[in-house]
Amino acid sequence: MIIFKKLIFAVFSLIFLFSNNLFAKNNLKIMTENWPPLNYVKDGILIGPAVEIVQAIQNKINDKNEILVFPWKRAYNYTLTNKNNVLFSMARSEKRENLFKWIGPIAEKRYSFFAKKDFNFKINSLDDARKFTIGVQRGAHSEEFLTEEGFKDLQKANTGIQYIQMLFKNRFDLMLDSYSTVTKMVKDLGMNKNDLKEVFVVKKTLLYIAINKETDDNIVLQWQR
Repeated sequence: MIIFKKLIFAVFSLIFLFSNNLFAKNNLKIMTENWPPLNYVKDGILIGPAVEIVQAIQNKINDKNEILVFPWKRAYNYTLTNKNNVLFSMARSEKRENLFKWIGPIAEKRYSFFAKKDFNFKINSLDDARKFTIGVQRGAHSEEFLTEEGFKDLQKANTGIQYIQMLFKNRFDLMLDSYSTVTKMVKDLGMNKNDLKEVFVVKKTLLYIAINKETDDNIVLQWQR
């Protein structure tokens, strides 16, 4: 009887340890940013189609982790440097390809240069834009892309809304972001949509859920499935 009790105790101890390890491996830190319309906070609630996709995955795999909202640059650095960290929605660029593990795509964005309505110059290429000052979100795909293309005079803001406000204070001539994001932010700021115009479509980019590359492949596979 004593041997039997010891055996039962040992089995339950192993189950307890296994459960704890399993929990630890799945204790993900899931992050996003305020980037309408894909993922943003409205009236204290995180909403948007990208949020709905991530929540649907969580429901499917019984993941109970809360989605946290951070400024993009901070969330990006967290995900880049910490195991079990997850971030969405991220453009999958050549520079980032081997820095993360990828789930998706979950959306497509059209990145364009935007200017105030009184901007009277023609932009037909990236080279045409080089003579102007350009606003971008700090650490975002737009900043990375333009830096890789050799742009030097970039004015950086922490949020999209911030650099729209900077544009209208004449801090720079153009800004680069996605059409859907700019349209939503202009609406949220109570501005007339005609006060801003799309002057050149730069590229279309697929967006993904990114996971720190040190995260267990079984977790990544679970999300991918």
